[in-house]
This record gives sequence, structure tokens and C-alpha cells, in this order.
Amino acid sequence: MSEQVPKPEELVQIDYQPPAKPWMDVPVEFRRGTFCYAGAKKNVEYLGFPNPRDWQPMDEDWKLPPNWREIILEGMRDRLQKFRSFRLFMDICVRCGACADKCHFYLGSGDPKNMPVLRAELIRSIYRRYFTWTGRLFGRLAGARDLTEDVIKEWFYYFYQCTECRRCSVFCPYGIDTAEITMIGRELLNLVGCNINWALEPAANCFRTGNHLGIQPHGFKDSIEFAIDELEDLTGVRVEVPIAKKGAEVLFIMPSADYFASPHYYTLLGYLLLFHQIGLDYTVSPYASEGGNFGLFISHEMMKRLHDKIYRETKRL
Repeated sequence: MSEQVPKPEELVQIDYQPPAKPWMDVPVEFRRGTFCYAGAKKNVEYLGFPNPRDWQPMDEDWKLPPNWREIILEGMRDRLQKFRSFRLFMDICVRCGACADKCHFYLGSGDPKNMPVLRAELIRSIYRRYFTWTGRLFGRLAGARDLTEDVIKEWFYYFYQCTECRRCSVFCPYGIDTAEITMIGRELLNLVGCNINWALEPAANCFRTGNHLGIQPHGFKDSIEFAIDELEDLTGVRVEVPIAKKGAEVLFIMPSADYFASPHYYTLLGYLLLFHQIGLDYTVSPYASEGGNFGLFISHEMMKRLHDKIYRETKRL
């Protein structure tokens, strides 16, 4: 694994020539600047995810659980039964390549495994090997392969190179939602503790303080009061922003970026002025102060858990 950080002029030199070897024979290479760091142990523990430990993708030993293969296959079996769409997407792709040049990760890297069709093949090949009779009988001839630690590393490297934008799905003639395949791949990785801190830390912050940035209630209150003062300086209008007011008609959920940084901050000033003008009966809450949901980059369950916090705060108020 290379330890050298690529220079900007190297990153823009993109080679779209595919490797001479079949994709199954091309090992994954973790190059600095092209992958996310592993989830911090404290965040994994805080969210109650399995196998918390100190590790990084550059390590040779990823410290997987002893029965990691059984965990992955059982998790895959469970999702094949739970999500009918997942099984359908595993079976109907004809590898037409209509999605290939629609992915910004492929366009920016030239790596064939970043084509949505081939990224899905990373998990589809395991599906064929363990969940179809053709894959069990004919193996690689049927596009199947064994589940190994190298496959897990390959999944980690490529499944997190996706922003779930679903542009590939728009152009798929069969309507395959490759983003859903990627999300399920991440869910399987989470089962054995292979996750990224870029997504886990915001989710953990949201559980702890109500927003991805980890701004505590008194900090949220200070930010809102500062915005009120600045709005008065700019417009001469003094608005009132109720915080955790019980019985309000609307609980307004804002993105944390709006009260934390520019230029989003001016959006905050704009809707505070609008709410004042129309006389909206609303409140905001430091415990539900995040309109974004980093659960999208982790799992279906994490999305629901983060939304549940907002629902519970709505009921409380």
C-alpha cells in the first residue's frame, strides 16, 4: 500500500485505459488521498456498532471478528429477504454500461471499479457465489467469487466512493438503484466494524448534542442570539426566535451549517426575518437542530435512528 500523498498535478492525470487483467484479478490499492479514514473507536462504541477497535485501512490486519464471513453472509441473506429490490437488482443487470460515465467518481479517477455497474459487481459476484445455484456450480465462469478479506477491503475502498446521488440510476434502462446496492454494501461492512469516521462522527455528534457539528445546547442558543443581534443591526428589525417553546405550531429544523458558517448563515437570517414577517408560530430546539442526516452514508437503520430523535423532540414539545 502506497504511503505517498499524490500531488494535485498527479491527481488530474486521469487514465481511462482499463487494466489488461480481468477486474477480479486486480487487487485494491489504498492510496492516500483517495479513501476515508476508519471510524474512531469512541464513535463506533457510542453508536453501538459492532467490533469497535483502533485500525486504519492502510493496516495489513483489519482485526475483523473471527466469524466475519458468516456475519457478512448472514447479513446479506437477511437483506435479500428484507429488500425485494436488492434481490431484483442483483439479478437483472445486463452490464450495458449506460451508467459508466455518469459517475463523478469514475470520471475523476478513471478506475473501472468506480463505474456503478462494476461497483455493484463487487457485491453481485458474492451474491452469485453463495446465493445462486449457477454461481455455486460454475464459480468464476458464472461471475462468482469467494468472499475473502481482500474482497472486504475492496468493498471498503469502493463502496465509500459514492455520494448516493443516484445519477447512475436515472440513466439505467432497468431502473437499478445502484445507490441502494452501495448502501447495503456499507451496512454489511458495518456489521464487521468497517466504517468511516467521516460519516460516523457526525452521526455520533447528532445523537449526543442534536446536530452533526457537536454544538452543545448553550452554543446553539448563543448562535441564534448572535443572529438576532446581527439581523437587527442589518435591518433595524428585532425578531424573536423561541427556543424549545412548548405548544408551538411548527418545530423548525434547520441544517447546522446555517447557524455555524457562511454563506449558509445568511440563509438563517433570511428565514428568521420571513418567519417574523408572516407571524409564524414556531420554535427551534437545540436537541433537534440538524436538518441533514449522515445516516444516509451509513445504513437504513441509522437514518431512521437520527430521524427518530426529531420525531421524539416534536412529541415532547
